[in-house]
Amino acid sequence: MGAIAKGGTSELVDVIQYAEPIKTKGLVFMDSPGYDPVSVTGQVASGANVVCFTTGRGSVFGCKPVPSLKLATNSSMFFRMTEDMDMNCGEIIDGTMDVQEMGSIIFQKILATASGELTKSEEFGFGDYE
Repeated sequence: MGAIAKGGTSELVDVIQYAEPIKTKGLVFMDSPGYDPVSVTGQVASGANVVCFTTGRGSVFGCKPVPSLKLATNSSMFFRMTEDMDMNCGEIIDGTMDVQEMGSIIFQKILATASGELTKSEEFGFGDYE
């Protein structure tokens, strides 16, 4: 249920089964395992074409079918793994940025990624086995 909390205050518009194609716009919850590679595989099978993967422990995760942006949830982990993290969202907790500012930066990064900018996982070639 931690994953659904990341949906914020958006209205839940649908609940789907694992890998079921998404048929509606908005916040959709997928009934899937919590294990990262399996969960994201279901999202990609449902139609996701960019993954925003939040991590607090520094999961070295890549997803070859689609770009996978890794969003570090805390600055200490981001700086320990800066070569593998795409964004430091820990700045919100650090007080150097608010949620709206970070949201705008994330959105711009998603657009850049969708336009061909490589993620750290793509640069390193991670994701061959996910």
